[in-house]
This record gives sequence, structure tokens and C-alpha cells, in this order.
Amino acid sequence: MALCLFSNALFAQSQSVSGYIYDSQTGLPLPGVTIKTQDNVALTQSDRSGYFKTTVIPPANTVKAVLIGYKTQSVTLGPETNTLNIQLQADAVNLNEVRVTGFDGNKTRKETAGSVALLTLQDLSKGSTLSLQSALNAVPGVRMDQSTLSEARISIRGNGVRASYGIRNIKIYVNDIPVTEADGTTRIEALDVNSIGRAEIIKGPASSIYGAGTGGVINFQLQRSPYQEKSLEASGLVGAYGLHRLATTFRSGGDKMNSYVSYGWQEYNGYREHSNDMRRFITGNFQLFPSEKQQITLLLNRTTQYSQIPGSLTAAQVAEDPLQANASNLDKAAGRYQTWTRIGIGQQYQFNSKFSNSTSVFTYFYDLNHPLPYAYLHNYYQSYGGRTRFMYNPGFSHLPTRFTIGAEFNNGLTKGTQYVNNHGTEGAPNAIVDYDNTAYAIFYQSETNLDARTVLTVGVSYSGLKYDVDNYLNREQSGIKKFKPQASPRIALSHDFGSFLSLHASVSSGFSPPSSSEIKNVDGLINPAIQPEKGINYELDAKGNLFNSRLSYDLALFRLDMKGELIAQSVQQSITIYNNAGKTRHDGVELALSYQAIKPDEHLFVTILRPYAAVTYSDFRFTDYKILDAQNNVTASYGGNKLTGISPWVLSAGIDVETHPGLYLYGTYLYNSRLPLNDANTAFNPEYHVLNAKLGYKKQLGKAFELNLYGGIDNILNRAYSSIVSLNAVGYGGAQPAYFNPSPKRNGYAGVGIKYLF
Repeated sequence: MALCLFSNALFAQSQSVSGYIYDSQTGLPLPGVTIKTQDNVALTQSDRSGYFKTTVIPPANTVKAVLIGYKTQSVTLGPETNTLNIQLQADAVNLNEVRVTGFDGNKTRKETAGSVALLTLQDLSKGSTLSLQSALNAVPGVRMDQSTLSEARISIRGNGVRASYGIRNIKIYVNDIPVTEADGTTRIEALDVNSIGRAEIIKGPASSIYGAGTGGVINFQLQRSPYQEKSLEASGLVGAYGLHRLATTFRSGGDKMNSYVSYGWQEYNGYREHSNDMRRFITGNFQLFPSEKQQITLLLNRTTQYSQIPGSLTAAQVAEDPLQANASNLDKAAGRYQTWTRIGIGQQYQFNSKFSNSTSVFTYFYDLNHPLPYAYLHNYYQSYGGRTRFMYNPGFSHLPTRFTIGAEFNNGLTKGTQYVNNHGTEGAPNAIVDYDNTAYAIFYQSETNLDARTVLTVGVSYSGLKYDVDNYLNREQSGIKKFKPQASPRIALSHDFGSFLSLHASVSSGFSPPSSSEIKNVDGLINPAIQPEKGINYELDAKGNLFNSRLSYDLALFRLDMKGELIAQSVQQSITIYNNAGKTRHDGVELALSYQAIKPDEHLFVTILRPYAAVTYSDFRFTDYKILDAQNNVTASYGGNKLTGISPWVLSAGIDVETHPGLYLYGTYLYNSRLPLNDANTAFNPEYHVLNAKLGYKKQLGKAFELNLYGGIDNILNRAYSSIVSLNAVGYGGAQPAYFNPSPKRNGYAGVGIKYLF
């Protein structure tokens, strides 16, 4: 009887706890997470939908959620706690084991059939966080060129490097919401780097689930608040060339709602004359859990930017004074002054164990004042659209298959006026043009388990695009350019040999239509013959972990054949036309290595010592490349030449050091071999090396405060170089071509963040 009473009393004191476990950034459910007591006794594991249920016996009021590839999360249980929505953060040390959204498979990066790179919050925070340049350049095959904060260009495997402005041939998303405009161009200046928590990069055509694009996809996720943290942080940053920044961030990571709100101000005088950049920004990122079947996300972002553009210099001008601005840019007060606003709402809904849906809708608008050396542009842009995906797993006993079908729609309206630029002020209007652009994609994908270790992926998208041009001053230049819808298939085969090797082979195709600014002939009329660029990619990818998972590697061999490439022909100053006159071959090898030099041990002084390296070899060449004049006569042929703007060898390396007391050190190194500046391969940008370092101290002070104090030096070797160059620049009137945009010499910065924990 006494034993029975004791058992009943013990049972009465036990606490039943259940819930779901998600990736904090993507919202993906995480299967296989072990729930443990504080003394490492396993209680249960989450199932394939991330669900778990267990019993905890007081006085224990804390459990741990443990999964390889993610930081262990301690969970405090209140007396009434019974339903949890636990969110885990990716661990930069074990990136091969982190689950990614690429190709919509909810698989680890190692298991995903294709080249998918992952940047975590730690990767994005290794520098001053003014730019994404150092983080993106650490990914093999990816290149971000930048000299001022107003000019940036991103390319993946050579696609996008020839963009005359902004980013081309690459689709970019934020929280699964398209940032790329309907005509395929993207500007990312409105994104505050400090608010980004994660980036996934798909290299090569991903049209089977993302629509048009031959270069790849970058999917940014804004920061989520750490689980069970409620805090308010004030941060400041100062640095060379008049850099100063102040920001305030509120974080709240609860079971019913995750909130992240950041507001700040930043100003940078710039390395060169006439390169000041000022911005104000507010970002809100919210995740709600109304029920066990539903997640809702809300994105709010508004950024104001006033940025001057110094312009390109000739080699002689760089030698004379690399800090000077282009004379025309000074005379015309060239700059970009704009206010951006993005609003998006999304929902993930699990109808049952087999059927789910993810849907997002958005609106995006900005106004732009843009004085240029040849004109003064004033544009107002507004877009709206949405993206939806249905996932169905019928539970086949033989050849288990998971199906995805979806669609994406994007409409963008640009109302633009072009004026004569009278020394930085609007003169007489010489063009009033509206562009109403519509893009859509319908896609399908299936993943079939041929056996326990082999997966076959098959996908295809059907994409279309239409430009409706209305020219109010020259009605004959109005019209509609409608591109024939394109089907873009992808097939991939993946086999898992074990933790040491996962092998993937794939063939994928894609297309990139010309932007709305590239469809005109020299007479201003719409070019009826211009068509999208097309590419087909062949790839073999090996990923794995060696030496007890301390060494991670990712080796990719690929060939991308492009045809119908758009060739820019400068007819006269301020007039450029485009023709489908080129074919290129992109053969490359990419290798990423990461080594965990010591096993994590909270009793050691050094808790993380991780050297890493990324090597890219690019043998990219023109195979059939012709320059045409306004009458479509061949004026030059460059078959066999090296692809313009591409360094054959790129090496990125670094080391991460973190210590138990809170000291940390991040060092990064980048080498670019010399690259051709023009299609004729007669001018080259010299090779350059860049070495950066950041040293900091992060410590929790008592229970209420957390301090992060840091400083860094960029370009420690004080190299003179130009990261971003103007390809195929033309010198009119016998002048030298202005290729170069000098990057900053050695410079430093220091910052502090003080967080109050509620």
C-alpha cells in the first residue's frame, strides 16, 4: 500500500511536455532531435514532422534539444509548460549536417543533390557587417564585387559578371519572397546585413523550382530571435573614412511568437571622393504559431538610402590619385537616392501527415532619384506577387516518392521619367516611359527513393515573361515584348555511401531573359529578334565528413554551356544595344574544406578552432562570340578567348577561434588571379590579395546583460586593387578606357553591443 501511494505521488508530480522542433531560420521541422535531461539522459526523439512528447519529473525544470549540425538548445520549463515550439540555430562548425531549403527537400546539405552553400549568422558576422562581400566570396564559385556601398555585383559561376548595373541572371529571395524584379534585375542595397541570419546559395540553373535564371538562387533569411530569449540591444560602430552606425534591436523568441525588430542609422563618407553613403532602416521579422498545423511569417522592411557614385577611372587616373572621382560623375553629381519598402506575409500549413502547403504574398515599392553622367532618372516602382508550393507524400511502400507542385507570380510597374542632367539638377524631360512587366513560373518536382540510400530527383518548370512598354513622348517606341514560355527540366541522382561520402550527379537547364532596359534597338524601337539566354549545366558533386566528422568537404565538377548570350555593343556614349550573339563554355572545379581542429569541450580554454578554405578553378571561354554593329554586321569575333571578368583561380581561406572566456578571432584571406577586362583579352585587372581580421570579446555579465566588444582591420596588407571593374569600357575621343573602381586601402573599425535580457 505504501509503495502504491508513493508511486501515485511521483506520477502526480510528473510533467507531460510535447511540441514541435524547427530550424529557427527556415521554419523547417527537424526530425531526429534528441530531448535530454541536463545530465544527458535521453528522453525521446522528434519524428519526421518534428513532433515529440515526453515526461519530465521535477525538480528538473530544464531539458536539452540536441541535433548534429545545430547548437544545443537548453529549454526552461515553467510549472504550466506543456506545449513547446522549440527553435534550433544552425552550427557553423557542422554545416554539412544542417537542413537546407534548396530544391525544397528538407534534407541536410550533405544529402541535397546539387551545389548548395550555406552561410550562417556567424559567417555573416566575421567582418564589419557593412557588406556581404567577404561572406559571399568565401563560397567557391560565388563572387561579389564592390568598391562603394552603392555599387555591387554578384556572379555565380560566371553568370551575372557582365551585368551593366545591379545583379542579373540570379534569383534572390528574402524569407521566400522574391527580391528580384519581374525583369530579372536585383538590387540588394536595401537589405541591412546586420538583420540577415542566414543565406542559402544554389549554384547553377535552379529553374525547376525557381523559374528563370541560369546563375542560381540566393535565399536570404532575416534573423530570428534565439529561443526563449527576450532582449533589447543597443549597438554602435565606428571606423575609417567617417563610418558610424547606431542601431537598436528587440528580440523575443517565444513558443507562440518569435519577434525580431531592428531600427538604425548608418553613414559612411567613403574611401574615394564623392562616395558618401547614408541610410536609415527599420526591419521587422515575425513568426507566429497559431496552432500545431500552422506557421505564419510577416516581413516589414523600409530603408532610405542617399548614395553618391564616384565612377570608374582610367589606369593613369588610378596611378595619379586613386581617391579621385570621375570628372563626369562629379560634374553631374551622380548618385542614387531612394526609399525602399517591402511587405510580405507567408504561411506554412500542415493539412495532415502527408500533405502541406507553403504560400507567401508580397508587395515591394520604391522611389528613385538617380542623376547619371548622361541623364537624370526619376522612377517610381511598385510590384506585387506571390509564391505557393504544395508538398505531398502519399506514403508509397515501394519507391517512396515526395511530390512538389507550385507557382510563382510577379508583376512590376515602373513609371519613369528621364531628364537632361544639368549639373545634378533636373532639366528638360526627354523621355517618359512606363514599363509594366509580368513574370510567372509553374513548377513540378518529385523525389523518389530508389532504395534506402539512392534518391532520384526530377523537376521541370514552365516560365513566361511579358514587357508592356508605354512611351509617352515617342509613341512609336511603345509596344509589347512577349517571350515564348520556356520549359526548364532538371534531373539528379544521389547516393549516400555513408558519412564519408554522398555522391550526386545532375543535369539542369535554365534561361535568363533580357531585362527591360536591354530590349531596344539603336532607334529606340523594341528589338523583335532578341531572345533569352539559355544554359545547360552538367554536374558531379561529392560531399562528406572524414576523421570522425571533424573534416567536412564539398567537391563539385561542372560544365555550363551558355548560348544566345546577350552581347552589349556601345554604339555611342549613353547608347548601348544588345544582341544574342554569343556562346560560352564554363568548365570549373570547386572545393570547400572545413576542419574542426579540436573537439568541443566546455572545460578547454579554446572551444572552437576551425580552419577552412575554398578553392575555385574556372576555365571559362567564348566558343562563338561575335560583336555586331547597329546594322547587325560582325565587327569582331572572340571565339576561344577567356571569359571577360573571370579570375581563373580564386582562393578563400580563414580561421575561426573562440574561447571559453569569450574572446574570439576571425581571420579571412582572399586571392584573385588576374582577369581580362575586355572581350579581346588585351587589358587585364592585376591579381590581388586581401587579408582581414576581427578580434572580439563576448560575455554575459550576470543574468541581465550581455556584452559584445570587437575591432577589426580590413586589407591588412594595404594592397591597391579594384574589386569591381567596368568591363569592356570604351574611351571616347581617344581617351583611355575607365575600367577601375579602386577599393579601400588598409582601414579599421570598432564596435560594441550591449544587450539587456528581460
